[in-house]
Amino acid sequence: MTASYTCQDCIDLLLDYVDGALPGELKSRLEEHLEGCQPCEDFLKTYSVTMPVCRKAMARQMPESVATKLHQFLREEIGKDSVGH
Repeated sequence: MTASYTCQDCIDLLLDYVDGALPGELKSRLEEHLEGCQPCEDFLKTYSVTMPVCRKAMARQMPESVATKLHQFLREEIGKDSVGH
């Protein structure tokens, strides 16, 4: 008898599951948990839709002007923290 997965175990495996990279036994155990756990099924549905959107956004190049302003802002903010300590 195999131990059942907790919801946290399942969340930790979702990226590989959605990517189709989860090995057979792990995939079977995860799917077994998902069949009996509505919150995890709902999380998987949301995760499955969100991940492609995030990947697409991360693939986009930040405009140079925005990157320069962001770096300047971060340097100023980090400098403020250094002075206060």
